[in-house]
Amino acid sequence: MNIRYFLGQVKKRFLHKGSNIFYLCKFLLNKIENNTILLIEPNNCHTELFPSFVKYLNTLGFNVEIIAAYEQKNNLPKLNVKNIYYFTLFGAKKALKFKKIKKYNFLIFTSYRLYFAHPDKIRDYSKVFEHFKINDNLMQKTAVTLHHIEDYDENIKKCLGGIILSKNLKEKGENLHVINPCHFKENTIKKKNQKTIFVSIGKLEFERKNAALLFNNIEKLKTLGIKDFRVDVIGDNTQNDVPKSLKDFINPLGKLSFEKLYKVLENADFYLPLLDPEIKAHLRYIKNGTSGSFQMIRGFLLPPLIHKAFGDVHGFDAANSIVYENNDTFLDALCDAINMENEKYLKLQKELLNSKNEICAKSIQNFKNLLRLN
Repeated sequence: MNIRYFLGQVKKRFLHKGSNIFYLCKFLLNKIENNTILLIEPNNCHTELFPSFVKYLNTLGFNVEIIAAYEQKNNLPKLNVKNIYYFTLFGAKKALKFKKIKKYNFLIFTSYRLYFAHPDKIRDYSKVFEHFKINDNLMQKTAVTLHHIEDYDENIKKCLGGIILSKNLKEKGENLHVINPCHFKENTIKKKNQKTIFVSIGKLEFERKNAALLFNNIEKLKTLGIKDFRVDVIGDNTQNDVPKSLKDFINPLGKLSFEKLYKVLENADFYLPLLDPEIKAHLRYIKNGTSGSFQMIRGFLLPPLIHKAFGDVHGFDAANSIVYENNDTFLDALCDAINMENEKYLKLQKELLNSKNEICAKSIQNFKNLLRLN
């Protein structure tokens, strides 16, 4: 075994253990205020839900505390919460065993599927209640968030309820509630940049994005002499993931903290989901899933260039987006965006803002229904 790798693993375990001890002490010593909800996210992902959930719960008069993965420390945005505790899965399980957990009004897991192996190793992922043993009384004030609707099971029927993130997901039970996390911060309509800036979030891999669609059509833009644009790509990408001939146009920024992510999105003009109905893995975003990209589009008022198959399902149309019928017309969509006049651009943003406001209001009402506040 490489000695550097070994020492790195020792250091990692030491930091994990130290963090668990520190935050378990903080958790034990903290006095829980009245009307407090605990959000719990054991995964090192899905924290993009926090800004919306906190905003909605604050609007309903609740204080909020958060349990997040250790890896998210120094990464989260500013949130109006009382406390944030950073744990490994082991630490989070310990925290929920303390009697004081009963003092919270509600517990909300922001993921139901956990990217940790099943305790019995029967699969490479698990579900909340396979790790967190919650008694019947506590189940009645515990809700979970389904990012994978196929995970719906009997346990969700027993708990307070399940949260789904988009109305296109087929509801399998009366205790599922649509709460769309499209609020990140207060954003206002802005003018289009003189040099058009596109942005995309996520790894440029086939199962997530049709990167070839992007690369091929930027080559075509070059051939047409259209060069007054750039594409900022956020996520686990490097210069090696971009063809050398396109390095002047595609700017891989790597993984960013929420603070840096927000700045990039605020400066961009259009969003590129790069979803393709001809790719089997992408069909889940039509049939039984949603994408954080759809939330970012509305949250930062970034008109998307989106395939009609996905636009129809998720509420993106000619009034708020640039919709293309098929991959052959993606080039036309890019040209439309680059050549778009500011007046039309402002109209698209206004429609996205109206859509966002309607969705947020509906999500707050659905939170009231979930928490039995009506």
